[in-house]
Amino acid sequence: MKIIINADDFGMSPSTDDAIIQTFSIGALSSTTILANGSNFEAACQRAHEQKLRNHIGLHINLTEGLPLTDDIRKSPRFCDDDGFFLPKKNTLSHLFLPMNVDEKTALVNELRAQILRCRKHGLPLTHADSHNHVHTEIMIGTLIMDVLKEEDIPFLRLTRNIGTDMSVAKKVYKSFYNGILSSKGLRGVNYFGEFEDMIAIYKNGGNRTGPVEIMCHPIFSENGNINDLCGASITRQFQELITLIPEIQLTTYGQTKQAG
Repeated sequence: MKIIINADDFGMSPSTDDAIIQTFSIGALSSTTILANGSNFEAACQRAHEQKLRNHIGLHINLTEGLPLTDDIRKSPRFCDDDGFFLPKKNTLSHLFLPMNVDEKTALVNELRAQILRCRKHGLPLTHADSHNHVHTEIMIGTLIMDVLKEEDIPFLRLTRNIGTDMSVAKKVYKSFYNGILSSKGLRGVNYFGEFEDMIAIYKNGGNRTGPVEIMCHPIFSENGNINDLCGASITRQFQELITLIPEIQLTTYGQTKQAG
């Protein structure tokens, strides 16, 4: 089974970047996605080149934290506060389907292109994309993101999570609808997306999955120096458990992936 293990938030901080690089070094990661407006972006790019990771890096689209790269979106109350900083993600059903006006669409497209351009100017070709706080899974924003990625020759965008047991019927319907659009746009690189605990639970219960899978993680250092995920679980322990449950596992990257779905 081919599995992509992707660490989000590269470029967020020196500590986060250290944890991601160390997770690569122990063989528990195959790719990461970088924040173009992250406070440690330039240092992260340098480390990516030093560690020969440039073909293992995608864009972590950020529309929910920090300062945007472009002026127009800073003035948009849909995306930013009065000081020009991104607003936190709104987890409401009405927000998912809230249409954008022309100015909002233009501002969003310009910001997306600026984030892509900044990465490429620093020598990162970008093999795939996902987003901070999963904002790309909001259908009105997500479909526009898909169009920009196609135009910018970024071949893959992350699915919305479709494995796990804690999903309502409404969520399953929405996720299936969203992932179907992603497939129709030719941007689907895997059949399934979730977290370590999702895949572990499936195989512990005698299930399985066919086709490539992406597992998301957020490596951080614990107080005792171990590498944990944001949920507090040890990434090393979860990775070892996954290998035990799926001996045929093969780590891969989006750069080695063909269109799925």
